[in-house]
Amino acid sequence: MIEIDYKDRSVLNALQRLDDRLTNLTPAMRDIAGVLTDATERAFQDEADPATGTPWAPLTEATVGMRGGDAHPILQRSGQLAASVTGDWGPDHAVAGTNKVYAAMQQFGGITKANSMIPYKEIPARPFLGIGDEDKNEILDIVRSYLDPTA
Repeated sequence: MIEIDYKDRSVLNALQRLDDRLTNLTPAMRDIAGVLTDATERAFQDEADPATGTPWAPLTEATVGMRGGDAHPILQRSGQLAASVTGDWGPDHAVAGTNKVYAAMQQFGGITKANSMIPYKEIPARPFLGIGDEDKNEILDIVRSYLDPTA
C-alpha cells in the first residue's frame, strides 16, 4: 500500500467538513423527508400518482352518491388521510407516511372486507405516496450539495 501524507490546510479542512457531514446525515435526511411529504401533498392536490402523474381512478357512482353527489376531492372527504401524512428523518433514514389503517387500501387497492361500508367491493389503487422524476432530481441535488465540502 502506498500512503501519501498531504498537509495542505485547505484540503484537510475540506476533508474534515466532509467527514463531519457524513457522520451526521440528519440535516440531509430532513430535507429529503421534506421532498417526500411535498410529493404527497401534490398527489392529493393533483389527484394523481406522484411517481407517474397518472390520474387516480374516478369514484364510482355509488361512492359519489354516498358523498351527496360530490366526486371531488378524491381521498379527501374528511381530510384525515391527507392531514395524517407526516415526514420523519434521522441520521440514517428519511420517510413520509401515515398511521391511518385504511391508507394501504387507498395506496395499493384491494377488495373490501365483509364488515366494511361497501362489502366485497374492489377499490382501485390511488397511490399518494411516492416520488416522480422532479422529486428524484431534487433529492439528488440535496445529496450533491450535502456532499460538497466547500458548501
